[in-house]
Amino acid sequence: MIRALAAPAAAAALVLLTGAGQAGDGFTLTDATAQQVADAYAKAKPGGPMHMGQWDRTIAITAFELPGIPAGAGRDATRAAAKEIKKEVESVCHSGTDLAAPEPAQIFEMMGTDCRYQHLTMGGGKFDGRLSCKGEQPGSKVDLAVSGTYAAESFAIRLDIDQQPADPAQRVKMTMQLDGRRTGECAK
Repeated sequence: MIRALAAPAAAAALVLLTGAGQAGDGFTLTDATAQQVADAYAKAKPGGPMHMGQWDRTIAITAFELPGIPAGAGRDATRAAAKEIKKEVESVCHSGTDLAAPEPAQIFEMMGTDCRYQHLTMGGGKFDGRLSCKGEQPGSKVDLAVSGTYAAESFAIRLDIDQQPADPAQRVKMTMQLDGRRTGECAK
């Protein structure tokens, strides 16, 4: 459950930062659809080039709350599962076209086509946004706040995720930190 909640948000944030080409001035939108954000991203090209090579990427859950679940075995088991994946580090080689400019519409669709961006600002090596997405089940939604920095050889992303299912007892709130840095040429 925890991985399923965080995966689309983390993937979209990481992919956004890998856009190749000349970085533009960026953009700011308020009360926008996923398609409007994708169009603004494609026009502004705020991703900038990230350098090829060996990268260390870290994903860490820095805060985890279960506000609707009463104390007990169920809550304890969910917290234990979160602690098991609290921090993951991977070393990956990006070469060739791995970091080619992504298709903006596909990126924002990863978040879901039923999302509304209250605001999103991206450019100059920084980004900040807040969005709400309808959940898969009737009456559910996910609120996300994302912020961070990006450069040719590093990035830092903070995701605040508030999953609100139709059943308030199943609500999950967490904060994730995604960091990456280029460590040199790809290992052979």
